[in-house]
Amino acid sequence: MKAPRMTTNRLYFACLLLLLAGSVQAQYEMPPAQVDVVTAEIRQLAATLDAPGSVVSLADARISAETEGVLRSVLQVGDQVVAGDILAQLDSRLLEVAVTQAQAAVDRLQAELVWRERELERNQGLAASKSGSESLLDESLAWRDRVKHQLTDAQAQLTRAEGDLARASIRAPFAGHVVERLATPGEYLTLGEDVVRLVSTGRIEISVPAPIHLARFVAVGAELEVSSDGRRRTHAVRSVVPVGDAVSRMIEIRLAAGPGDWMVGQPVQVRLPTADPVTAVSVPRDALVQRGGQQLLYRVNSDNTAEQIEADVLVTVGSRVAVANIEEGDQIIIRGAERLSPGQSVVVRERP
Repeated sequence: MKAPRMTTNRLYFACLLLLLAGSVQAQYEMPPAQVDVVTAEIRQLAATLDAPGSVVSLADARISAETEGVLRSVLQVGDQVVAGDILAQLDSRLLEVAVTQAQAAVDRLQAELVWRERELERNQGLAASKSGSESLLDESLAWRDRVKHQLTDAQAQLTRAEGDLARASIRAPFAGHVVERLATPGEYLTLGEDVVRLVSTGRIEISVPAPIHLARFVAVGAELEVSSDGRRRTHAVRSVVPVGDAVSRMIEIRLAAGPGDWMVGQPVQVRLPTADPVTAVSVPRDALVQRGGQQLLYRVNSDNTAEQIEADVLVTVGSRVAVANIEEGDQIIIRGAERLSPGQSVVVRERP
C-alpha cells in the first residue's frame, strides 16, 4: 500500500519541477529591444582636422592727425560712424588765421597783377609809337611775370592753409566702430600722431593658419565648415596664400564672410580636409558601439534580429564614418544598441 503513494508523490514533484523550470525560462527570455535605425548610404568623404582661426576685419586702422593742434574733442569707444563722419576735432583758431593771411596775400597780389598788366599795356603803346624806351618795356614785362609767379605761390599757400583747416576735423575714411581712443582732449597733437583706432565690422574675413602640406587639398571656392560657441556655418575659401612661413611651415587661408556672421576677433574652428575624398558606404558616427576595445555595428536582419559586425572603419569625417564591411541600404541601429546581444530580437521604432 505504500508503493503507490511514493509513485504519486514523485509524479507530483516532477510536475512541480517542470512548472518551475518553465517559469524560470520564461523569466529569463530577453524581450525585443526598442531601437532606431538609419540606412547606410554611399557618400564622398574626406578626412579632416579642426584648425583654429580668427575673424578679422578688412579695415582696421589707427587714424592719425594730419595737422598740428590741440585736441578739443574725440568720439567715445564703441561709437559707430559712417565714412566722412568726424572722429575728432582739433583747435582750429590758428589755422583759421593762416587761411585769412593766405587769402589776404592772394588778394594783394591779384590787385598788383592788375596794375602791372595796365602798366605793361601803357609801355607797350609808348614803345610802339617810339615814345618810350625798350628797357622800360622789358622792366614792365619782368615785373608783371614776377607778380604772376608770386600770385601762384600765394594761391598754393592758401590751398595748403585751407587743407590744414579742413584736416583739423579728423574724419572717418570708412564706416565702422571706434574701438580705442589713443589721445585725450587737451593734448597737443603733432603731424602723424594716432588719435583713434577705427575697425570696420561690416567687412570681415576668417583667417586660418594651416600646415603647408594641406594647401593641395584646399581649393579657392571650396566650402568649409566653421564653428564657434555651438554655432556652425559654411564659408567659401577666398584665397590660399601661396607663401609659407619658413619657421612654422604654415600658410594662411582666407574665408569670405558677411556682416553679422561672426564678431571681429572671435575665435573659430575651421574644418580643413587632410586627404583626397573617399567614396564609400557610410553611417552616422553615433552608430558605432565601443565594447572590449572593438568598434561594433548592429545590423537589423530580415527576421528582425540584431547582427553584430566588427566595423572596418575607413575614415571618420565629422559626424559620419565610412565602413568597408557593410552594404548600401543596410539598416544599421543608431539608438538602443548599447546593451544588445548578437541575435537578439528588436523592434524598430517608427520615426515621428
